[in-house]
Amino acid sequence: MKFNKLAKISSLVLLINLTYADNLLSDTKTNAIIKIFCKESVKSEYMKNNFVYEESIGEDVCNCYLKNISKNVSHKESISKCKL
Repeated sequence: MKFNKLAKISSLVLLINLTYADNLLSDTKTNAIIKIFCKESVKSEYMKNNFVYEESIGEDVCNCYLKNISKNVSHKESISKCKL
């Protein structure tokens, strides 16, 4: 009897972990794609305005953007906040 309960609970825990891991992997892939486009956009803006672009600047701006988006801040507002 204890074995059956343990097996059911273990199966449930395993299912929850697999579901969570899939969602986490999906979010990670999505954020990576967004970050690639974000960095290219930042780099493009710097080049258009004849500023020297550094990878660390793009990284900081895009991390800011992703953090704001994850807090449900709008796209335009996130861009405005992170340009500063």
